[in-house]
Order: sequence, then C-alpha cells, then structure tokens
Amino acid sequence: MKSLTLNPQKVGLLPIIVIGLTVLLPVLNHTLDSFEVWTVFPTEVVKLITYQVTTLALAIGLILLLCKTQPLVFTTYFKKGKINAEVTPVPALGIKPKNGQNWKHIGWNFTIVISLVTAAVIFFSTPEIDFDKLIRFLPITLALALINSFVEETVTRLGIIVSLKDKISDKYIAIISGSLFGIVHYWGTPGGFGGVLLAGFLGWLLAKSILETKGIFWAWLIHFCQDIIIISALLSST
Repeated sequence: MKSLTLNPQKVGLLPIIVIGLTVLLPVLNHTLDSFEVWTVFPTEVVKLITYQVTTLALAIGLILLLCKTQPLVFTTYFKKGKINAEVTPVPALGIKPKNGQNWKHIGWNFTIVISLVTAAVIFFSTPEIDFDKLIRFLPITLALALINSFVEETVTRLGIIVSLKDKISDKYIAIISGSLFGIVHYWGTPGGFGGVLLAGFLGWLLAKSILETKGIFWAWLIHFCQDIIIISALLSST
C-alpha cells in the first residue's frame, strides 16, 4: 500500500495548481462581496452569477490542463462511471453496506440524508425565508447550483484525484480532497468550524465515490442537491 509520503519530484506541479485554485475559490467569492454593482437585478444575484461565470472559466481551463497532462487518468474518472459499483465499507463513518448493497443504494441514501442535514443547518442559520423570492429565483438557483457543483467537483475532487492518482493511495487522496474542501468552507455557507466538519466529510465521501465508481455521477448529484438548498437560502433570505 502506498503511504502518505509525497515526493515533490514525483508528484509534480499539478497538485499545487489544483490546491491554488481551491484556495482561489473563496478568495474570489469574498472579493466580489466588496464590489458595488448597479443593476436592475438584486446585487446578490449579480455577484453569484459573476462568481459562477468566473470560476466556470477556471474549471474549464483546469479540465484542459488535466486532459493534456494526465489523459488516461482523466478519462478514467471524467465520466458517469458505474453508479452501482461496489462500496468499500467504512463503519466508523457510517458506511456499512448490507449484503447486495452498492453505490446505487448508498448514493441515494446519502443524497437524502446529507440534503436533510444541510437543510436543517441552513434553516437554523438563515434569516427568514421569502418564499416568493425563492420561487421567483428558482430557475437561476438551479442553473447556479449546477455550475457551482460542477466547478467545485472539477477543482476539489477531480483535480485532486487526477493529480495524485498512483502517487499515493486512494484512501489518502480522498482524505486530502475532503480536508481541502472542508478548510475552504470555513468561509463558506455553512461556515465556521461546523461548516468545516460538514464540508470535510462531504468532500471525503464524494472523492470516495469518484474513486470507487470511476465517475462523477454521485459526486455531482449529491453536491448539486446541497447547492440547490444553499443557493435558494442565499437568494431568498430577507
């Protein structure tokens, strides 16, 4: 089994680039908070759209870089994958598949459970929700959630996996991905140390799903559902 020891010459610059992009995401988000934008649309909507367009361009650039530098590994994971692949149990973290259960069962279970947890956290940490705004902004919410989940899965999951695959064990790749995802969410939504723990677990789980299914289906779907909840709250809070 490969250890966590990293040889800089063997690893190369690609993981550093990915980590740099990961750190850049919250920096961009908070930089846009300082901008004053005049528009007929609500300022929060414009900032979110600007952020998503900017980060989508960065994610596309990373995809091209990964495809160019690690084509075999990239094409192995940048696809739907086998959604009913075997699950490696991790009982300590609640992953205990019963006989015959696979990622199709575990994936749906975690989609529901994590979405309920996210909804509860957002509900208790968000001011009053304006349901008229929630419905009015729903199409924008869905589009932004789709883009944001794709961008973050590309950078913090696919980028880490492709850049570190066969250099350290899959177990540590998932841990690194989850750790990075958790740390940058200290300044995210939900934020603080609670946000770090929730996002860290989610990042680890989604990286594990990509590694075991050899595809991004479950990672993107689960992440997309969380972003719908979070962005709905951001755009509809009063």
